[in-house]
Amino acid sequence: MTSAAASTETNAHAFMLARPEPRTGNARRAMRRFFRQKLAVLGLAVSLALIAIGLFAPLIAPTSYATANLMDANQFPSREFPFGTDAIGHDYLSRVIFGVRTSLVVGFSAVVLACAIGIPLGLLAGMRGGATDFLVLRLVEIMTAFPGILFAMFLVSITGGGVRNIVVVIGLTSWVTLCRLTRGQLLTLREQEYVQAARSLGAGEARIAWRHLLPNALPPLIVAITLAIPTAIFVEAGLSFLGIGINEPTPSLGKMVADSAQYIRIYWHLGLFPTLAIALAMLGFTFVGDGLRDALDPRLN
Repeated sequence: MTSAAASTETNAHAFMLARPEPRTGNARRAMRRFFRQKLAVLGLAVSLALIAIGLFAPLIAPTSYATANLMDANQFPSREFPFGTDAIGHDYLSRVIFGVRTSLVVGFSAVVLACAIGIPLGLLAGMRGGATDFLVLRLVEIMTAFPGILFAMFLVSITGGGVRNIVVVIGLTSWVTLCRLTRGQLLTLREQEYVQAARSLGAGEARIAWRHLLPNALPPLIVAITLAIPTAIFVEAGLSFLGIGINEPTPSLGKMVADSAQYIRIYWHLGLFPTLAIALAMLGFTFVGDGLRDALDPRLN
């Protein structure tokens, strides 16, 4: 046997020994740890309930969010109007339901866009290093120099409001954390023995990144993505509260809270119910993220 063949056989043997075992067992143990946490289960139930409300809003809401009747304006909560009505006669329950839908659409879409930007950049920086890593880090530093909410306000003032523009703005200002996390994970994982063995066997960088490195970097990324959803919802609510977010007639929870400020001393329900909806969305997804972080902690595997 030649030395080259012996070396290849040795590398293949090292790759098979060093390559991580299938993660099915770890996933099951993580799920068991997750469901042992009461707050995580509560957050999951709340999050799924809000998602169901958003998906089936047209079926659940008593009326359309744009339907108004001035004869029913400024009604307090009652049997006919469980959440009351606003100053122009909108059924507030319907507005809150469709506001939840808007918040979830913005939250999930913005996080998907942030993942599409941050994760590939983190993969490039972590795998290639050198000039690529330098350029990505400089871009990250430039983005970090601007406070996120202020930068988002600046971009919205240029692009204008609306669901699509808000999604783009939040996605463009929230990818930095995912990029940093992906890069840090790859810098740790790329020196593992199974990666070196795969490289010596002729596997390309792209195959190593997508087949071996990214799956092993997923647990912290899943946690970060889950925690990014409530952050995106809060940013959208903040922008809409300031009057530069979602445009009428599309309902927004943050805009509803802002509109209620001048009536809050008398018509308390106008600010209470959208605020509770925002709080439930924030707490639900945050509890899920915290539960996933504890369940996927490698020190517990």
